[in-house]
Amino acid sequence: MVLRSDRTIIGKYSISGRATERGFLSLMGISAVLCALVISLGHFANANDGQDMLSDMDCIVEPSRLIELGSAVPGLLADSYYDKADFVSAGTLMARLESDVERMSLVIATEAASSSTGIALREQTARFGDRTRIRNAELLKTSNISEQVMDQVSTESEIAKLQVKQEQEATRLALLEVERARAVLDRREIRTPISGSVTQRYLSAGEYVDSEPVYQVAQLDPLHVEVIVPVDFLGSLEAGATASVLLDVPGFRSKAFPAEVRRIDSVADAASGTYGVRLVLQNPDLTIPSGVRCRVDFFAS
Repeated sequence: MVLRSDRTIIGKYSISGRATERGFLSLMGISAVLCALVISLGHFANANDGQDMLSDMDCIVEPSRLIELGSAVPGLLADSYYDKADFVSAGTLMARLESDVERMSLVIATEAASSSTGIALREQTARFGDRTRIRNAELLKTSNISEQVMDQVSTESEIAKLQVKQEQEATRLALLEVERARAVLDRREIRTPISGSVTQRYLSAGEYVDSEPVYQVAQLDPLHVEVIVPVDFLGSLEAGATASVLLDVPGFRSKAFPAEVRRIDSVADAASGTYGVRLVLQNPDLTIPSGVRCRVDFFAS
């Protein structure tokens, strides 16, 4: 009985040992899976940490262009047509200097260029000289005129033709003079090269303009979003990457606007350990304000 019991016990131990071995192998497999899972979670946490650091970042929304309009020549400001907060389109005449003399010069040049009397006179003379040459050529055949006279008539006929060309060249120069006079007049006009909003009007009609600006105009479509990013993420972003912008302005905090990375500074600021990133924010309906603070979230490209 004891032996049987021992064998039974031994048998139980044997069975228990094999089960323990199988259980140990199973535990090893589970441990390996758990280790892999922990490593994956670690990478995921690092990725999330990186993503968190590239999200909810401070930024500023600014006009894409801010230009100050001045005059090409000094003079007295005769007219000023727009004021602060007015929207203007590209090519709009913003102001005009006193230009009565230049305007009259353009009128005179235009009148001179439009005159065709000189050409008509020279053409008539050339036709008469050509007819005279033909008649004298017939007379020369019958020896009724000398060769000297025939040579003189032929020369005068050729001179008349050259005078026609001379008058035509003078007309072309007169047309160029018209263009020059118009260019001089245009230099006394101040036009905006961009569409945007007038942010400042520095001078008004009656004031003298020299080298100082008359207007400041801001282009509001598209807008630029300026972001400062830690150097730890230098190389993490590239042009064309997308982002979401939230404006820190009442009425806009709940709406995210899509933006695209346009420029990345290739040189970082060693003092602050940061580099600049510029995003482009489309604003076709001009509803997005500029000059405001914002928050930006970058998306993986």
